[in-house]
Amino acid sequence: MEISELLSQADRVFNRDGDHCDFGCTENATPEMIAYVKENFPSYPFCVVSDWVWVDINVSKEMVEALEARGLKPSVIYAHRVINDEASRAFTSVRTTFLQDFQQNCIFQSRNTAYILYGRGTRVTVDSAVFASIFFA
Repeated sequence: MEISELLSQADRVFNRDGDHCDFGCTENATPEMIAYVKENFPSYPFCVVSDWVWVDINVSKEMVEALEARGLKPSVIYAHRVINDEASRAFTSVRTTFLQDFQQNCIFQSRNTAYILYGRGTRVTVDSAVFASIFFA
């Protein structure tokens, strides 16, 4: 892959230049989603994020199988804004770890946190080399 394509893919993530998707909850639904996480995933802290990008990562078949063996999928969220982080980790933006489960059309569950996607976001697909270079995976 040429460097210009790698830069273009990275640019799409940081500038939210992906396909619009209908995931995410409204401001009125956010308290309900927080309650849902607390009831259904009591060991997972919630983190409400906005200005988010769902990043699907092109990986080899072997990598997909390795992730699936661990109960994961090659997708992450990059959120430009953290609204409410139950764990008080003091960051203003966040990149999740790999997707474990997705529920209620707005709860992206990683291995250690339930991210509540607030508002509409975008979705992009990037090459695994782009993911590794921009997120230091």
